[in-house]
Amino acid sequence: MKKADGSDVFRVGDDMCELGEGPIWEPREGAFLWFDVQSRRFMRRVFPDGETRATQLEKMPASFGRRAGGGMIFAFRNGLALTDDSGVVEREISCEGVVDFASQRFNDGAVDRRGRFWVGGFHPKVKEGGGGLYRVDPDLSIRRMDSGVTMSNGIAWSPDDRTMYFADSSPGCVWRYDFDLATGAIGPRRIFVDYAGRSGRPDGLTVDSEGFVWIAEVGAGRVARYDPTGRLDRVVAVPVSKPTSVTFGGPDFRILFVTTMQLGLSEEELAVETLAGANFACRCDVAGLPEPFFGG
Repeated sequence: MKKADGSDVFRVGDDMCELGEGPIWEPREGAFLWFDVQSRRFMRRVFPDGETRATQLEKMPASFGRRAGGGMIFAFRNGLALTDDSGVVEREISCEGVVDFASQRFNDGAVDRRGRFWVGGFHPKVKEGGGGLYRVDPDLSIRRMDSGVTMSNGIAWSPDDRTMYFADSSPGCVWRYDFDLATGAIGPRRIFVDYAGRSGRPDGLTVDSEGFVWIAEVGAGRVARYDPTGRLDRVVAVPVSKPTSVTFGGPDFRILFVTTMQLGLSEEELAVETLAGANFACRCDVAGLPEPFFGG
């Protein structure tokens, strides 16, 4: 694990991604999982010093969750599937009658603590309000839970499972919903953090064991921690401008992992941001929460 110059954040390995996303910690292997959207590579690295194993995916990835018996549920840009541990498709999940991929693409997703997979969408031309929020139950049924979002991103839940957080990167807002764990129902969305008038936009996010929300703020070069009322608590600066997502891992879940991207940076900016697209980590004084398994 190499220390990034001038930062308290450490670089993880030598891997570089055009658009690194979807970080999840796999405690059974002690491994960090993520993917590069643009190159369609799914990657697994035993932390801290293992070699990265990469698999070429059949389709462009959007998000994934692990299954208890092995394998994953995977949202691709234009479909859902059950896969093996490397992302190789084993079974397609029908979205017929619920998702029209002529006007919708999947993006970030996460599994709740009853084993349901939630995934957001966006219009292919990023039409304002053109995206939705979907829930995939363990029986593989899918339903639309909300609409009117533009660029859906991070999804996570409070430790008591009474609140769900959902990021809309454009124009920039993190929403909060009242959440019913037993039924998977959500209440009307309310503003948690509004990014109007500030630098950066919310991308991936996670919630720690104290109920604070950690948000990768793309364009601002930082991960920010907010208390349950939406008040800024602390900032972790990263040595690139575009962090994309975050997760906690390590043996005690006190390592914060951060994925980043090169996408959208000019040649001049890339010449300055030589670590854009790398993965980073830092040790925190608070623990995160394990990611649940799809299917319960």
